Amino acid sequence: MIARTKPLPAPQTDETQVDKTVTINKRFINDITFPSTEEGRRVRWDKQLKGYGIRVNPNRSIVFVVQYRMKTKGAKTQTYTIGKYGSPWSPDAAREEARSLLELVHRGIDPIAQRRSAEAAAQQATLEEVHYEFNAFADRYIDDHVKANDLRSLSDFQGTFDRDIRPFFQGKSVRQITKQDCKDLRSQIGQRSKSAANKAHKWLNAALMWGIEHDGLESSPMLGLKRPFKEGKRTRTLSEWEIALLWSVLPQLAWQFAMHMRILILTGLRLREVSGMTWEEIDLDRKEWIVPGARTKNKRDHLVPILPVFECLLTTIEPDPKLRSGLLLTSNGRTPVSGFSKSKAEVDVLIASAIREITWRNHGPFAPWVRHDMRRTLSTMCGEMRVPIAHAEAILNHVSGTLDGVAGTYWLYQYAREKRETLAKWEKRLEKIMKKHRVAFP
Repeated sequence: MIARTKPLPAPQTDETQVDKTVTINKRFINDITFPSTEEGRRVRWDKQLKGYGIRVNPNRSIVFVVQYRMKTKGAKTQTYTIGKYGSPWSPDAAREEARSLLELVHRGIDPIAQRRSAEAAAQQATLEEVHYEFNAFADRYIDDHVKANDLRSLSDFQGTFDRDIRPFFQGKSVRQITKQDCKDLRSQIGQRSKSAANKAHKWLNAALMWGIEHDGLESSPMLGLKRPFKEGKRTRTLSEWEIALLWSVLPQLAWQFAMHMRILILTGLRLREVSGMTWEEIDLDRKEWIVPGARTKNKRDHLVPILPVFECLLTTIEPDPKLRSGLLLTSNGRTPVSGFSKSKAEVDVLIASAIREITWRNHGPFAPWVRHDMRRTLSTMCGEMRVPIAHAEAILNHVSGTLDGVAGTYWLYQYAREKRETLAKWEKRLEKIMKKHRVAFP
């Protein structure tokens, strides 16, 4: 039923003129004479549907409107703008829209209030879409949980997200992620590395569970998904000829990645402990490098003795002592070198090519490996060199138990002499390995 509304002409003002009712159709609109600026806009009402009209403006635009008054006491006349003449609004389409709006009025629903409510809901949906964009969500998890709680998993989490998870969900709302999306992500990563896929599973699940508890997510698509791959304990160590072959192909990499790998081999440190090193951490007079606890897994500063081969590499990076400041391994001077997955793939290609040469092909296949295997290799060879396990653990910055008070204060220099002696043995071992396989060292 149509609301009982009589035509409610707009108030007579200097800018608005109201004429008698007409039949609003294309013929009428085509014959319209537009008012001048001095005359102001003109409103014409439809004979067929009370309350439906057009507003003719001096700027030569025609706007369809509907005028109504709610039945509540004290309600004022209101004008609802349907839209400008032209697609999609023809006179007939606008009339049908006006009819629908007047029916709402009859049912006690205010079209203008309804529109405002819809616009507010759309604006809120847009804000939520921006808020829950995946990268924004990941940033909040890092800032509000990982960093806020000083979790040692920060570098591990950031590496996994930046390398694998963020690119996969780029531009997608975290609320739109499906269980199949999560499965596809893990499958894609698993083609490169099963352990990396398991790590992505772990950190994505942790972030989404945090989102449920702290960030307004209603559920997680990871619920019910088990770790995608079984992982045995890694036991891979590199043999002497594999170390020599690896060292031999490094000059073909960009110098930052080649130098990074050499330092990993010489020290047994972790990837990001080396990538973030700065000149301010290094004292070449004392032959010491202090890796700050902010970059170590156990959050303790770590003293690394600098032996001759290591020192040679450092002075190669920057021969001028006056220029030794900031990051050592960087591509832009502002951030540590990154892109290790790509550089690892380049190393594997170089190894596959070199192993076909007569120098290496009699040694057998070069088994799959990861950078972290060098830590295990150094530890294993320390055992072969009869280095006490406590000294090898000290080199790797492993801490057993808890050190408090005075013991914690002096931990930095605990085993300092023994670490220097052990790394000296290691450098000599590497030198013999390289000489045996005719590889330049350093």
